Amino acid sequence: MTQSNNSKIQTRPIEDLIGRIRTLRQKGERQIVIPAKEADQLADSLTQVMTRMVTIQEEIIEAPKTAKEAQTINIEMDGGNFSDKK
Repeated sequence: MTQSNNSKIQTRPIEDLIGRIRTLRQKGERQIVIPAKEADQLADSLTQVMTRMVTIQEEIIEAPKTAKEAQTINIEMDGGNFSDKK
């Protein structure tokens, strides 16, 4: 599954599961059954979330390095010709 960093993550399957779990708790039930299609959609959504989190984590780790490099200024000077030719 490929997706650009700016595309919206489909969180509906995750939200649906959370809703089902809430209902399960309210009814005092001890297990939940998810149809295979919903389980696949949930797995896809969780994969998207985890992939995005890893990408953001890597960006956060790299940010201080990039900022430090941006603050470094390299100056090269050419002293010209210092010979005594007149």
